[in-house]
Amino acid sequence: MIRLTKDGRTILSGKHYTAFRHELWESQEKLCFRCGRRTELTAELYQANSFHVHHTAGRGMGGGKRSDTFAACQGLCGGCHRKEHNQ
Repeated sequence: MIRLTKDGRTILSGKHYTAFRHELWESQEKLCFRCGRRTELTAELYQANSFHVHHTAGRGMGGGKRSDTFAACQGLCGGCHRKEHNQ
């Protein structure tokens, strides 16, 4: 499903979010935006080489700031995404 919010954000779910994630991964040549590590879409999320969509504006509690657009997201490896969120 594609939902546009009153404040102009785009929220994707289901097959649309899956397609967005794949397009972001391909657009970054399957590399982490931060460290350049090769990532895999099918890797387990806890693995360092797994591909994560990082929402640069922050999802906030309940996804309040989330926007699923190329301008608002970066593809990160698992390691960089955990560092980004201090985990």
